[in-house]
Amino acid sequence: MATLKDATLCCILKSQLPIGSLGAPPPLTIGIPSRTWGEFALGLSAVRPPLALACLLFLVLSLPARAELPFAFDTAPGRLPKDVVPKDYRIAIVPDAKALSIAGTESIALDFRKPSATIQFNSLNEKLGNVTLDGKPVKDVVSDDNIQITTVTLAKAASAGMHTLRFTYTGQIETKPQGLFAQPFVEAGGAKEVLLSTQFESTDARRMFPCWDEPAFRATYTLTATIPSEWKVVSNMQVARSIRHGATTTMTFQRSPKMPSYLVEFSAGDLACVTDHLGKTQIGVWAVRGQEQYGRTALANAKMILADYNQYFGLPFPLRKLDSIAVPGGFTGAMENWGAITYNDQNLLVTPACTLANKQRVFSVQAHEMAHQWNGDLVTMGWWDDLWLNESFASWRAAKETDLRYPSWKWWEAQDGAKEGAMAADAQPNSHAIQQHVTDELQAANAVDPAITYNKGQAVLRMFEAYLGPDSFRNGLLGYLKAHAYSNATSADLWNALSKASGRDVSAVASGWTEQAGFPVVSVSASRDAEGNRTITLSQKRFLLQGADPTNSHWFVPLQIRSGASASPQSVLLTKNGQTASAGRWDEALSVNAGAIGFYRVRYDDATLQTDSKAFGTLPDGDRIALLDDQWALVESGDQKLPAYLVLASSMGSDLDERAWNQISGALAHIEYDERGTLGYKAFTSYARTIIKPVADRLGWDAKPDDTPGIENLRRTVLGDLGNWGDSEVIAQARERFADFVKDRGAIRPDDQEMILGIVALNADEATFKQLHEIARSAHDETEMRRFYNALMSVRDPKLADQAVQIALSDEIPAQATSLRLMLIRALTSGDHTSLGWKTFTEHSEALLKPYSNFAPLIIAQYAPQWFWNAAPLDQLEAWIEAHVPAEMAPVIARGMEVARFQLALKNVLVSAADSFLQTKSGAEPASAGAEPVTLQLSLQR
Repeated sequence: MATLKDATLCCILKSQLPIGSLGAPPPLTIGIPSRTWGEFALGLSAVRPPLALACLLFLVLSLPARAELPFAFDTAPGRLPKDVVPKDYRIAIVPDAKALSIAGTESIALDFRKPSATIQFNSLNEKLGNVTLDGKPVKDVVSDDNIQITTVTLAKAASAGMHTLRFTYTGQIETKPQGLFAQPFVEAGGAKEVLLSTQFESTDARRMFPCWDEPAFRATYTLTATIPSEWKVVSNMQVARSIRHGATTTMTFQRSPKMPSYLVEFSAGDLACVTDHLGKTQIGVWAVRGQEQYGRTALANAKMILADYNQYFGLPFPLRKLDSIAVPGGFTGAMENWGAITYNDQNLLVTPACTLANKQRVFSVQAHEMAHQWNGDLVTMGWWDDLWLNESFASWRAAKETDLRYPSWKWWEAQDGAKEGAMAADAQPNSHAIQQHVTDELQAANAVDPAITYNKGQAVLRMFEAYLGPDSFRNGLLGYLKAHAYSNATSADLWNALSKASGRDVSAVASGWTEQAGFPVVSVSASRDAEGNRTITLSQKRFLLQGADPTNSHWFVPLQIRSGASASPQSVLLTKNGQTASAGRWDEALSVNAGAIGFYRVRYDDATLQTDSKAFGTLPDGDRIALLDDQWALVESGDQKLPAYLVLASSMGSDLDERAWNQISGALAHIEYDERGTLGYKAFTSYARTIIKPVADRLGWDAKPDDTPGIENLRRTVLGDLGNWGDSEVIAQARERFADFVKDRGAIRPDDQEMILGIVALNADEATFKQLHEIARSAHDETEMRRFYNALMSVRDPKLADQAVQIALSDEIPAQATSLRLMLIRALTSGDHTSLGWKTFTEHSEALLKPYSNFAPLIIAQYAPQWFWNAAPLDQLEAWIEAHVPAEMAPVIARGMEVARFQLALKNVLVSAADSFLQTKSGAEPASAGAEPVTLQLSLQR
C-alpha cells in the first residue's frame, strides 16, 4: 500500500498537490513550512488508500519490547477459529453498477483439521442462500454485520478432511473506496461514466464475497465475472475463458497462487491498455479509454523495475502478467494487489502537463507497489502487528531503486525530509513503536501511522543495511523470502534470516528499534592526546521534543563515524553509556551520523560543534544535512540556542545541495510563519532573505542546459520563498511572467507554474484572481487542474480567500477529484487564513471527509489538531474534535493535541529567540540576552 501511505495519509492519502515553497508541511512534521507538502501524506510521504476499517472498535496499544516468535499458523492472531481452513475459492459475481448490487455464487474447498459442527468466516452487508456442505443443506446460517462474521451450523459434525461449502449470496457495491466500489468520473468530453474497482486491505474483501478475511488464511482463487460486453475486466490473473451472451460477457480468470483475501482484485469498465513484455511476463498499464497513451511512461518504468527486482530478490516474479490500473479517483494512493496493482490515476499516468515532481512520484510509487509483489504478496505478514514488514520494506526498496535508476535525483537525500517527519512524530511522548499490537483486524487501519510504519521503518532498514553491509543484508532478505514464499512471516523470521546471513545477533539490535517507541540522541564528548588524536565518549538517552522519558529507553545504536571530509566512515555499535571510540584528529570535522543514514540525533560538545561549523562548507552533503537536521531539532527541543543553528545556515557558502538548502529554507519558513503578525516579522523576513538571496541571484530564473534536477528544484524553492517573504524584485518578475502566461499557456514550463502562480496569487488583486480562476477552470487535464486550483488557495486578501473557499467547495471540482477539496482547504489554512480554514472544515467536515471513508475519524482526531493548532483556542478545538469522533479514539486525540500544544509553545520560543538574535545583530540590547535555551515542558494531561 503506497500512502495512507502521499498523502506522502504515501499511502492516509497520497496528495496530488504540487511541491512548492508556498505550501504547507506534512502534518506530522512539527515545523510549519516544508519542502514536502506536495506529498500531503497526512503523515506520508508515500502512497496509500485508506485501509478501510470500522473506527468504532478503535484501540491501538503500543506495547513495550517483547520477544516475538516466528510465524506459526496455529498461533497467528485473529478472531476466526483455525479448525476449518479454506484452501480454494471459486467465486462468480454479477455486478450491477446502476443498482449498486452484487449477485454471486461461491464454492470453497475447506480443510476440516478436526471434526466440527460449525464454520465461521467473515461477511459484511451480504445475504447468503442455498448454503450446503458437500451438497447437503446446513442446519442454520447467521450473519452478524456488527461483528462481521457469518456462522454456519451443520446438522452434525463434519469429519476431519476436505469438504466443499457452496452458497449463493447478494451484496452491495460501495460508493466509497472499500470493497467493490463504483467510481464516477467525467470524461474529457464531459460525459459522466463509472468504473468498478476494489480496495480490500485490510478487511474489505468480505464486502465483495464472504471469506476468511485474515492474512494467515492463504488460499487459491478462481474468479468469474459477468459484465457488459463493451467493458474490459482486469483481475489478478490472466483470462482463462470468455463467453459472450449478447449484451453481457462472462469471463473466468486463471486460478491464482495461494494468497490472502485482501490481495484479490477486480476492475471493470470502459478500459484500454498499453502492453509490453519482460521475458514471459506480460506487463500492462490500464486506464479509462482515451487515457491509456499516458501510461507509456509507467509501462517503461514497470519493465525497468521488474527486471531489477527479479535480479535483486533472486526469485523471479511468479505470475505470468503484471497489470497496473489507473483508477480515476476513488482512493488516493495505490494498492499492491498481486499481479493487478491499482493506482489513483495521478500516481500512474504521465501527461504533457506533468512536472518532474509528478514523474518522480509515478516512478517511486510504482517502485513501492512492485516491491510489495515480493514483500507483502509472495510473503505476507502473519498479522497486522507486523504490517511494517510489508510497508517499510516496500518504501526502503523503492527508495533504493529510485536512487539506482535516477542518481541525479539524489533520492536518498530527498528521503531525508520524510525521515525528519518521522523523527518529529517519534519525538513526542505519545509516539508508538513500529510494531503495534492489534487486538483484532477491525483495528488494523488505525494502527497505521505512515510517519512510523512507512518512513521510520524505511529509515531503520537503511540503517540496518549499512550496519550489516549490503551483501549480508540482501542475502538475509533472500533467505527470508525463500523460506516463507507463498506463506506468512513475523519480524522474528526476518531477524533470524538476517542473523544467519550476517553471523550477528540481529534481533538483539533490531528489536529495540521496532518494539519500542522513540529513538536516541547520542551525546558526544571529545578529548585528545598529546599527538592530537581524538577519542570520543558516547552516551544516549531518548530524544524528546517535550516532556521526559518515563521508561529509561535504551537502544543498540549502529553509528557511522567519520573524521574529516573525505575519510570512509567506521561502523560502531553503541551498546552502553560511556563507551569510547577513536575518531581521527582533534582538528578535523566529526560526523557521528555520516551520510545521515542513522535514525538518531547527535549532540556534540561545544568544541566539536565549533570545529564542525568552521568546516561546514567542506563537509560531504550527507554529513552537512545530518548536522543541520540535528541542530534544528535541538533548537526545537530547547537543547540548543537558535544562533548556533543560524551560524550553520549562514555557512553553506556557494554549495548548492538541494536537501541542505531545503532544510535551511524550511527552518527559516517555520520561523517566518510563527513571526506573522508580530512586531519582529519585517526584521526577520529581511534577515531570511539575506541568507537565500545570494543563491537565487546565482541561479537566476531560467533553466540552464547543464542544470541538474536538484538545481532546478532549488531555484524554484528559493524564488518561491523570496516571493513569499516580500522580495519586491521576485514579485515583479513573477507578475511579468504571469502576464505572458495569460496570453500564452506555453510561456511558463509546467515545473515552474506552481511557484510563479503561487507568488502571483499571494499578492493578487481581484482582477488577477479572476485571471487565475479562469486558468484553473480551463485546465487541460486533472494534473493541471490540481496545480492551478492549489495556487488559488495562496491568496492573502481575506475577500479573495472567501471566494477561494467557495470555489473549493463548488461543482467545479470533478467527481474523480473530490479528495482535492480537503487538500485545498488545508492549503488555505497554511497561509494567513487559519480561522477561515477551521470554520470551513468544521462546517463542511462531512463533505470534505467523504472521500476518505472510514479514515475520517482518524483525520479529525490526529491530524486536525496539527493543522488548526493556531486557528482557535485549543480547548475549543479539542471539544469540537471530541464531539465528532467515537470516544474510543481518545488516545488518538491526545496524540494530536500533544502536537498542537507543542506547536503553540514552540512558536513563542522561536519568536522570542529570533527577535533576540536580530536585536543583538543590530546592536540593540535584546530582552533575553544571555538567556539559556528554553526547554519546553508541556502538560500531557487532558
